[in-house]
Amino acid sequence: MEEGGFRRRRRRGRRRSERRRAVYLLPNLVTSAALLLGYGSIVASIHEDFEQAALFIVLAGIADMLDGRIARATNSVSAFGVQYDSLADLISFGLAPSMLMYNWVLEPLGRRGWLLGALFAMCAALRLARFNVKAAQGDSAWYQGVPSTFAGGMIAATVWFVTFIGYEPPFQRPIGTLLTTLFAALALLMVSTIPYPSLKLVKVEGRRAYPTLVAVLLLAIALLLNHEWMFFALGVGFILSGPAVWVYRRWKGIPDAPAPENPMSEPR
Repeated sequence: MEEGGFRRRRRRGRRRSERRRAVYLLPNLVTSAALLLGYGSIVASIHEDFEQAALFIVLAGIADMLDGRIARATNSVSAFGVQYDSLADLISFGLAPSMLMYNWVLEPLGRRGWLLGALFAMCAALRLARFNVKAAQGDSAWYQGVPSTFAGGMIAATVWFVTFIGYEPPFQRPIGTLLTTLFAALALLMVSTIPYPSLKLVKVEGRRAYPTLVAVLLLAIALLLNHEWMFFALGVGFILSGPAVWVYRRWKGIPDAPAPENPMSEPR
């Protein structure tokens, strides 16, 4: 009896260990999906399938939002997961958007074009490195600069919007100049210290929960039906919110530097 009981306990312990490993792997599998989508975007942009490349970046952004939440919900947050997520972000929201913009807009500019593309990828890497260095210092309700996830998504939204209004590459002035300027501005905003509001500033409790859920569902439906221009409009609004917040904080005498960021609680 004692030997049989020991074997049963060992089997139960082995099953618990296997479940823990499966739970640990789940967020990393989602991160791997985001990385794969980023790579797929690079391949699509090389083959000049620009709208498909933009879609892959947006899907990678959704996966990136899910992996941290899954890790916290399953209590499987790890240092490995944090570092792996940042490396995946560099591919999906640094390299993939820069390749998309290079193949879509910048290639006719020659050396200046690939240098501008490299600028975006380098700024994404610098932002992620800064993010990781400050990770252990605490949580914040503010982003410091534009998150790399948002910057990459904004590139995708721009591709959809410009195609929707009837422009195709190769671009002539002034549309080509406007796109190049937007690209460079997004790169620099990633490494800026301009404070950007986080969704954590919005708290939904009690009776507001149900109306908020309905509003979010309606917004999601509207985005799916009008993604060509709504993503772009929301993105422009978010970009302008940073300088608006900066001016407001200066006017009120609030210190410029937001509180430190936490790697498992917000986009990079």
